[in-house]
Amino acid sequence: MNQNKKLEDEIKFKELLKDPLRLFGWIFPYFFIILLLFGIYYVGNLSNISFNEQIVSAPDTTNIKKEIPLKKGGTMPAVDLELVKNPTPDFIAKGKELFNANCKSCHGDSGMGDGPAAAMLNPKPRNFHAVDGWTNGRNVDQMYKTLQEGITKNGMAAYEYLPKLDRFEIISYIRTFAQFPPVGDDQLINLDMNYQVSQSATVPSTIPVTLAQTKLEEENSVQNMKYLQFQLLVNSTQASRGAEVVKNYSINLKKVFTSYSRLGVNKNIDNYVSVVMTNPINAGFKPAVVQLSKEDWKILFDYLKSSIL
Repeated sequence: MNQNKKLEDEIKFKELLKDPLRLFGWIFPYFFIILLLFGIYYVGNLSNISFNEQIVSAPDTTNIKKEIPLKKGGTMPAVDLELVKNPTPDFIAKGKELFNANCKSCHGDSGMGDGPAAAMLNPKPRNFHAVDGWTNGRNVDQMYKTLQEGITKNGMAAYEYLPKLDRFEIISYIRTFAQFPPVGDDQLINLDMNYQVSQSATVPSTIPVTLAQTKLEEENSVQNMKYLQFQLLVNSTQASRGAEVVKNYSINLKKVFTSYSRLGVNKNIDNYVSVVMTNPINAGFKPAVVQLSKEDWKILFDYLKSSIL
């Protein structure tokens, strides 16, 4: 063996620097390792990578509850159509107050459609300075129609709960923002024909939704207690003849209780019998109840009258 043979490195790194193409053969293993590591990372974090997060910039209007104010009902006075045609400064000033309270948040201080809530609305609120694009039109009768009925597709709420005079005051103030068509007699005639604005109307009292829910829950609770008392009385071991008639001819004791509570109070026996015989099952009784004698009907009615308070 030649002891004088010079030993050389298997890989001459200095030579690689002079000839980089010799590294080409190492690209494939490195590429495979990188691809494998990337695949392991992707599979391990697949849930997080594929999770879609939608940033909602506007509130869901279906979850917005508009509270109804507590208001005593009464008579809504007739509108002086001459005042609508020629509004006074006081009439317009009242319209400005109502506009600020009901419309400014969407339509803006000067009716440009740039109120604080406008950014979240699509389509954007009406710009009262613009001439084109009005869904119902710019005449007084057409603007009143918008306030009365709303425009669902545009997100415009109806303001039919406002008194008629208040709506005309709002319209008169809006008409100060720009040049609007003059109020003609034909518009006033159309208004009166469609909405009877020159006639007084009775307005029912209103209570807040939350208060109404509370009262309904209280009423249901009281009704449930009364039903339980009625149920115990009918099923008592010392039940009377009236209780026996109820048990023998009823198929739904809760319906018997409910139907009498709704129909029997302040009604005489003939009216109650007539209602029950028209639809016995709906009233909680078997169809055979129509065969009761007058004496048994009286026993049944008197028992319900004394048991359901």
